[in-house]
Amino acid sequence: MRVLVLIDAKNFENGFFNLCRGIGQFRYIDFYKLNNFILDYLKNNLQYKNCNLTHLRTYFYTGEYTDKLIEKIENYLSKNPDKTDILRDLIDKCKREKEGQKIFFNYAKNYYFFEVKLKPLQFSFSDLKVIQKGVDVQLAVDLVDFTHKNVYDVCVLLSGDIDLLESVKTAKSMGKQIVLLGDASVTAEEMKKESDMFIDIGRFNQEQLNKFSHEKKEELC
Repeated sequence: MRVLVLIDAKNFENGFFNLCRGIGQFRYIDFYKLNNFILDYLKNNLQYKNCNLTHLRTYFYTGEYTDKLIEKIENYLSKNPDKTDILRDLIDKCKREKEGQKIFFNYAKNYYFFEVKLKPLQFSFSDLKVIQKGVDVQLAVDLVDFTHKNVYDVCVLLSGDIDLLESVKTAKSMGKQIVLLGDASVTAEEMKKESDMFIDIGRFNQEQLNKFSHEKKEELC
């Protein structure tokens, strides 16, 4: 059976970090190891125990910090100096995140069967925040497209976003199996019910967590 992995980075990471706070640990996800962990987990599940599972590709969806985003915030700051404290902190954060993403994207180029799909992050003038737009839409469109093209048999979806519900229903109606993997606290109940299997990372033990994440000995904020 052909296994496709789709990762909504923000949704999955929010759930993972929520789990880490709950157990009092600081961990970061090793996406290079995640594919093997997922396949091994499925192979040890009764539903797939006698199946020949093959990983096709992993798609990683996220918002991108860009120079254009930073310039937009800086231009807004120049016209609204009374908001210096808020916007200066935001600009500094964007620059840090942009550098962090650059490092990760360079690493990801060397991951086997792993593709990053980006949407530029946007600045909300009303909320003075950076927001993500279009990522869940792109994931939903790709899921339906891969389904119609009969690319896969099993899709492991690392997202619990309710906006993906209709695309999940479409995939199932065409005979595809949908497995959700994430933290129960950020996974919509309707998504849990609609999926063929929900894997709650909140139930993982330390040995399982160590197979796809690394612990750093630091205190959580």
